[in-house]
This record gives sequence, C-alpha cells and structure tokens, in this order.
Amino acid sequence: MPRWKLSANLAFFGAQKNRFTQYQPARDLEERLGMAAGIDGLAGVELKYPADFADVDEVRGLLDKHGFELSAVNVDTKDAELFRHGALSAADEGAREAAIDRLREGMDLAAHLGAGLVTTCPLADAYDYPFQVDYTAAWERYIATVRAVVEHRSDVRFCLEFQPHEPHAKVLLSNVGRVLHICAEVGLPNVGANFDVGHSFAAGESPAEAAALLASKDRLFYIHSNDNTGEGGDWDMISGSVHFWHWLELLYTLERVGYEGWIGADITAKHFGPTEAFRANTNMIRRMSRLLERAGAATIAEMVAREGATPDLYEHMMSCIVPDADE
Repeated sequence: MPRWKLSANLAFFGAQKNRFTQYQPARDLEERLGMAAGIDGLAGVELKYPADFADVDEVRGLLDKHGFELSAVNVDTKDAELFRHGALSAADEGAREAAIDRLREGMDLAAHLGAGLVTTCPLADAYDYPFQVDYTAAWERYIATVRAVVEHRSDVRFCLEFQPHEPHAKVLLSNVGRVLHICAEVGLPNVGANFDVGHSFAAGESPAEAAALLASKDRLFYIHSNDNTGEGGDWDMISGSVHFWHWLELLYTLERVGYEGWIGADITAKHFGPTEAFRANTNMIRRMSRLLERAGAATIAEMVAREGATPDLYEHMMSCIVPDADE
C-alpha cells in the first residue's frame, strides 16, 4: 500500500479568478476548513502565509477541530506590492530581504505547528523580454537567497516549486533541472522540491522521470497533484483527467522510489464547487493507486525491464481495468 498522505491547498477553496472573471467567492479559513472536512481521505491541509495566519492560535484550534494536520506552509513570494521586480533573485536588496524574512517566518510557523515543510512558487522571479534580466547576476542572487533561507533552521525543509510560465512569459525556476541546480549549489539537505505535476506537464516533462530524478538526489520533499493539457498552461485540473497513463506511471514510480511524504492538491474549480473538485481528485489518486496494486508492482517492473514488452504491459494494465475486451 502507498505510504503517502493526501492533503489539499486551501487557497483553492477561496476566491478563484483570472483576468476575465471570478469563479469562486472569498471564504474565510473556518469555512474553507469546513468544506475540506467533508472530503473522505484527506489527512491534511496546506495554508498560505501570511494570508491564513492572522491568528496562529485560531489556526491551531481550527486544525484540531477538523482533525487535520498542517501539511505545509505555502509562503507567498509573488506579491506585486513587494516583489514586482523579483523576490529571491531581485536586484533590489530590500525586496530580497523581505522575501528572506517572510520565508524564515514561514519556517518558524511550520515548526511551531508541527508541519516541518515550507513551500514557495517564486513566480515573481521571471521576465517577459530579452535584455530584461542579467541572468548571471539574477541566478547568483537566487542561490544566495535560498541559502540564506535554509540556513535559518535545519529542522524545517524548504521546498521550491517550479513552473515554466505565468504570470510572466519566462520563469527562472522553470523545470526540474533548475531545481536540482539550486539544490546542488546550495549544498544543504533541507532544500528540495515541491513537485507540481501539472507544472511538470507544462514544462514538457515526463512527471515520473522528473520525480525519479528528484528522488535520486533526496530532493523530492512534497507533491502538488493536478493535471493539465500540457501545452504550457497551468489549468490545475483533476489528476488523471488528461494524462491518465502518465499519472499511473508517476504513482508507480513514487512507490518504487519509496516516497513517503504528502501528496497535496491544487485544483481550480470553475464549473463546480471546490469540495466536489477535490473529492474527485482525492478519489482519482486513491483509485489509480488501487489499480496499480491490482496490476502488481513486480509484474509492471518485470515488463518495463523486458525490452519490447510495452504492448504486453498495456494489455496487462487494461485487463486490470476491463477484464474481457470482448464483453
């Protein structure tokens, strides 16, 4: 049986909007937690700092009330008021210091509430045009900032979430290789990846391969589950709804590499409610996991290792879904 636990990013239970319209209304933390509590199989929630932590004692009480663990503190480093021209890589020292302070505060909160994980998706560290950024200097600042954050305390792991686009044309931390580059340059064990599956599709990666690379360097710390169409957009769709076979391969790979952390979820609900969307996402992951159990990890591994056995593998997998193709 898989050893991971399932979580939900509560930001997606609140106001959801794009540049055209708003899909979900704003909801306070208590209402969002109550909605998530109605989803069977969720063991934890991910909360955003600073937005969700105005009263830390209240946060602790609400988590206890609903029986949730805090899976991670998601620190906002894309606030345009502070980080319009970058956060971790910003040329402006004041912006970088603000990012470092905020991330360190998030680490302290995570430790205080028993999470042990802080994650950020540094989308402000990005650009749109040629000649807009001095890449050498920006990456030097980026790595120095990450080092300053993770040196703050060794008992909390710092997760970097890569994404190739949005809201800018190019994001510096755009793929798994760049996350591994930062980890290698910083050289400390508590910096790694929040691996967003949809972002991996958007980057043109095989998520199973990317996860295997991260795990091989002990940098696979956390996962955001979702799916998208893979042409670069970040649609946060229900896991397996587009890339069913890739998702099966990812879950199989996570089991093979011994991943025991959280699988969180970022799902945007546009035409239905977030409770329904996250319930479907949770059940998809659980059912895909059961399908893999039925297929047998050892059987799959033998077929993968055997050259030319791909047709046999798909025949075997499909027989676990539909036992008789003639019926």
